[in-house]
Amino acid sequence: MRFAEKEDENMNIHLIEPLNHFVKLQDSVWESGSWQLDEEQAKKLVGGEIYFHKKRMDPSFYGGTILGYRIHKEGEYQGKIVFKLQYNQSCRNVCTGKSGWKRVIKITEQQ
Repeated sequence: MRFAEKEDENMNIHLIEPLNHFVKLQDSVWESGSWQLDEEQAKKLVGGEIYFHKKRMDPSFYGGTILGYRIHKEGEYQGKIVFKLQYNQSCRNVCTGKSGWKRVIKITEQQ
């Protein structure tokens, strides 16, 4: 295992995703949502890494580079964010500290 660190200015996000709700768009490109984030946060995450964990202290089981996002326009998920990501093997088995989580989301920035 290794700890998540990024050397550029992009923000990264860690998410608790126990149910594997991913939609394949094309080879190695996936969508994951519906996340309770505001659009300003989502914009800052584009280009950063996304890590999916089963539990907060578990290493990530999946992840990649955030290519973009969309917002659900209607229905039960209205206003929630759906991320589009390019799978990246280096986003597996990454751990993050136990502090900084807000429910199922932890956003990290380069210090």
